Amino acid sequence: MSKIKARMGIVVLLLFIGTGCVNYVETNNVALKGLEVVGTPGVTEECVTVSNYGYYLFNMIPVFCGNTVDGHIGNTVWFQNHVTLERTQSVMMREINPMRPLVTNIQPHSFETCFFSVIPYIGNSLGIVWYKQIDLSAVLVKPKTKGKTP
Repeated sequence: MSKIKARMGIVVLLLFIGTGCVNYVETNNVALKGLEVVGTPGVTEECVTVSNYGYYLFNMIPVFCGNTVDGHIGNTVWFQNHVTLERTQSVMMREINPMRPLVTNIQPHSFETCFFSVIPYIGNSLGIVWYKQIDLSAVLVKPKTKGKTP
């Protein structure tokens, strides 16, 4: 019975890993719409966030991460490094391109941490398994049309 539970756990883990690590979220918050953004000729339309994360060995060797080939959001890729600011930005620009808004207040954030270290409590310099994540958020502004106010 324990072998069946172990196999089911492995299958669930592999399914979880294989679903992809790239996320695109947009908000259409009523309170956000219509706010004027200082320094831009328009009003706030929505806020978007793109996240990509992956796992690495020794903070250098990619194991798996989200697939962002050509700015597309795909499944997990193995042994490739797609957790970069450039790839995350290409996903954002591809997703918002059909709307043709002005993109303002772009805020990148990167995060990495060590899950397993050879010698605990000494620091992450001897870490074996690492987690890296890049988040990119922006405010989309709808340009004002001449002679009209929103």
